[in-house]
Amino acid sequence: MIPVVYSNLCPVCGGDLESKEIEKHVCFRKKRSLCLFPEDFLLKEFVEFFRKCVGEPRAIQKMWAKRILRKESFAATAPTGVGKTSFGLAMSLFLALKGKRCYVIFPTSLLVIQAAETIRKYAEKAGVGTENLIGYYHGRIPKREKENFMQNLRNFKIVITTTQFLSKHYRELGHFDFIFVDDVDAILKASKNVDKLLHLLGFHYDLKTKSWVGEARGCLMVSTATAKKGKKAELFRQLLNFDIGSSRITVRNVEDVAVNDESISTLSSILEKLGTGGIIYARTGEEAEEIYESLKNKFRIGIVTATKKGDYEKFVEGEIDHLIGTAHYYGTLVRGLDLPERIRFAVFVGCPSFRVTIEDIDSLSPQMVKLLAYLYRNVDEIERLLPAVERHIDEVREILKKVMGKERPQAKDVVVREGEVIFPDLRTYIQGSGRTSRLFAGGLTKGASFLLEDDSELLSAFIERAKLYDIEFKSIDEVDFEKLSRELDESRDRYRRRQEFDLIKPALFIVESPTKARQISRFFGKPSVKVLDGAVVYEIPMQKYVLMVTASIGHVVDLITNRGFHGVLVNGRFVPVYASIKRCRDCGYQFTEDRESCPKCGSENVDNSRSRIEALRKLAHDAEFVIVGTDPDTEGEKIAWDLKNLLSGCGAVKRAEFHEVTRRAILEALESLRDVDENLVKAQVVRRIEDRWIGFVLSQKLWERFNNRNLSAGRAQTPVLGWIIDRFQESRERRKIAIVRDFDLVLEHDEEEFDLTIKLVEEREELRTPLPPYTTETMLSDANRILKFSVKQTMQIAQELFENGLITYHRTDSTRVSDVGQRIAKEYLGDDFVGREWGESGAHECIRPTRPLTRDDVQRLIQEGVLVVEGLRWEHFALYDLIFRRFMASQCRPFKVVVKKYSIEFDGKTAEEERIVRAEGRAYELYRAVWVKNELPTGTFRVKAEVKSVPKVLPFTQSEIIQMMKERGIGRPSTYATIVDRLFMRNYVVEKYGRMIPTKLGIDVFRFLVRRYAKFVSEDRTRDLESRMDAIERGELDYLKALEDLYAEIKSID
Repeated sequence: MIPVVYSNLCPVCGGDLESKEIEKHVCFRKKRSLCLFPEDFLLKEFVEFFRKCVGEPRAIQKMWAKRILRKESFAATAPTGVGKTSFGLAMSLFLALKGKRCYVIFPTSLLVIQAAETIRKYAEKAGVGTENLIGYYHGRIPKREKENFMQNLRNFKIVITTTQFLSKHYRELGHFDFIFVDDVDAILKASKNVDKLLHLLGFHYDLKTKSWVGEARGCLMVSTATAKKGKKAELFRQLLNFDIGSSRITVRNVEDVAVNDESISTLSSILEKLGTGGIIYARTGEEAEEIYESLKNKFRIGIVTATKKGDYEKFVEGEIDHLIGTAHYYGTLVRGLDLPERIRFAVFVGCPSFRVTIEDIDSLSPQMVKLLAYLYRNVDEIERLLPAVERHIDEVREILKKVMGKERPQAKDVVVREGEVIFPDLRTYIQGSGRTSRLFAGGLTKGASFLLEDDSELLSAFIERAKLYDIEFKSIDEVDFEKLSRELDESRDRYRRRQEFDLIKPALFIVESPTKARQISRFFGKPSVKVLDGAVVYEIPMQKYVLMVTASIGHVVDLITNRGFHGVLVNGRFVPVYASIKRCRDCGYQFTEDRESCPKCGSENVDNSRSRIEALRKLAHDAEFVIVGTDPDTEGEKIAWDLKNLLSGCGAVKRAEFHEVTRRAILEALESLRDVDENLVKAQVVRRIEDRWIGFVLSQKLWERFNNRNLSAGRAQTPVLGWIIDRFQESRERRKIAIVRDFDLVLEHDEEEFDLTIKLVEEREELRTPLPPYTTETMLSDANRILKFSVKQTMQIAQELFENGLITYHRTDSTRVSDVGQRIAKEYLGDDFVGREWGESGAHECIRPTRPLTRDDVQRLIQEGVLVVEGLRWEHFALYDLIFRRFMASQCRPFKVVVKKYSIEFDGKTAEEERIVRAEGRAYELYRAVWVKNELPTGTFRVKAEVKSVPKVLPFTQSEIIQMMKERGIGRPSTYATIVDRLFMRNYVVEKYGRMIPTKLGIDVFRFLVRRYAKFVSEDRTRDLESRMDAIERGELDYLKALEDLYAEIKSID
């Protein structure tokens, strides 16, 4: 591995953590494993105990055990069949034998009886007695036993009761070290039960302060919720550092089929071909009755309505084959069924949807009015009110009444008709069809869902909206019913044998930012949340993993400043020394020295990444498998490498690479895990060391010369500063121009009135290929030129668009369009699509939207809650719109332009002007890649002109300087914005009227550096170094040789 030292970050001794220790997973000083926690000794004992009582523990059960033995409360996120109950009972018995008090709560008496019997069997297998150890209570036990139970209640080490008992007798229960809640929904039905659980754990409510006080003496393990949690459940987050989450998981393995026919004959055909286990969803109760009457003589079928529920039990017992009900989100058949073996397929007779008519407008909620306003934003009156629509709700209502019967917004995923709008209800469809595919310990059962709809327009809109949820429908002609039926049966056979499998394992998934962590966790359901030593962790079950998603908050270490040669040990080889990053919360200063206070302002309010490293180590130790999903570039690879080293001994560490934050991309990345690419890491190591060495050495020279410690020098920023100074000097030379506004002409002339002869020399039509999609450089240039955003602002906005899943990765020099990108373009462009790959094939691609959604679509779908994003402002939508238009234009047919070339004669001078006078085509409409000007009249004219003295050239804009950096090979996509921003930060340049002007300080610093250290900061040397970094990335150059050359060069600076 790459030699490295992590200063004072050994988790065992607190000293340095070195390469050899990382490789061996051992602290050499203490001769102990790097990932050994106090609970591991008890864990080993528990695992042996569990083997005797139950069998081999699953990976997820081991993780739960570690948490409980560490006294951490949590919601157990896991699918059916993993063994939550058997684990809770075995852990209770284990702890009871250690003298701890445990309380196990079930929703029904039957489950209490079963649990008591199970725990006695466990004790028998373990060879331990249970006399006076276990007490259980339910409504069916004799009165005398109840009295005996109540008398000895506080003496029992294990108490097993129903939720009802907790509600009535919590004061007699006493305190517990471990509480296991088998069904948290039963607890949450009465909000006071939450208070009672907290009392049992050692908290009490202070009436004076009106707050909960105390500390937990034990820990709580609960299941995830299926119903609404209520506000009281927030106390778990406040006092026990976890949030319950939901057991509604959106991972699905369903074959979705759309049929433009909802006849009884089509429905009957599906039932005949697939056999038993069908759920039929009708639009209304009346339609459900009609379908039932049509099918009851041909099939063994039942119906569930508000008044008829008896057939449900018959279906469960297999006495009937199919059930009919209504497709309502909170209906029994949509949310209340959990029968993975019985339910094989679903049929929706009619698309689930909800309608809004003109008559409804006055009674609509403000949120719904706002949603309709975004849908009808093509109406000028509404567009004008949108920025402050909340203050104009009543006015918008009146406008909607006028336009709903006339205007037809362009929205493919909504049906707009005269007087009504129909919204496809995907939420109900996903929940209902999800009954056919359930997550269990052996994976996902397969299901099938048929959507029958006569209304072709509504069906089309439904299919369009489904794509936003990564649901792709096929036609019924594509279905092999025999094969499908066999697959449905095979997956249910696997479900019946679920105890044999241990496929779903815990995995810690680390990304850089909290936004990205939240976004990824939402793709697969509503996560449970845990806070561990300040780190927020989102836990969600998937087909292969129970993912614990959390953020590293960028780099966790950086080169130290007070060891070796500016952070690098030089002793025959070069060993970087990294330390945790400290950031002052008051002044924002960042440092790496080991100290408690900020060296700049003296504040002790310092955030130290050490706490995050320790939390990540604890999480990695729990999961025993780590996936690092940091950004797909050298910086992201370096973060992954550091985490792999710092988490040494805690389990395998793999890299997930994805270029967009979408559900599809994350699933693909999780299927294609790889090792950390050390060539990319070496390139980043060399780049950071080079930046530190040249920066520190030359900066110290600047500090001495200018007596200003705010100054800095860098190899890339110095030539860029030189270009800005040179261009500014050139701009001081003036020239005179005559502006003929009537003809939109600018001529090199100094007369205010003169004769002008214009002749048409040539006229031609051309087909112009659209510009390629954005790279980092072209995006920064256009955002600065068109939107007037600084490069720093653009990169920040692009980062947030990427993290919210709206665009692909924004640090790239590739124009390549992937197959996915071309599919997105084809879907949006239709007949105007031609498709261009542009760049060479490879891992990286251009900057593009992740879905075929315009800016207006995105804003509307955010309002509707279909897209869940965070913190977007008008600037985000403006940049998104630019990226969307440029990308879609790049995939269009060539556009046609008419070009006219003119000869212009005036006062004995001749000039030529070629101008585009007309452009047409979809590509041009999307992105105006050419400047269209008016045609010039031909003939001789007496004209008046405005004479101005202007610079021969203008100072650079940020857009132009980025283009120059790209053209001259200075900087890379990940550093363009940083280089430019540093010039502003050091006050070397300022911006006036959108142009970069060097300050006196900037000019003095540049001249000093060029005069004394020209060879170190020259453009050629900088370009050569960039090429060497690229060669290291490709594995063509030894990084140690590069460091050796750099070291010799730096040491030669006097």
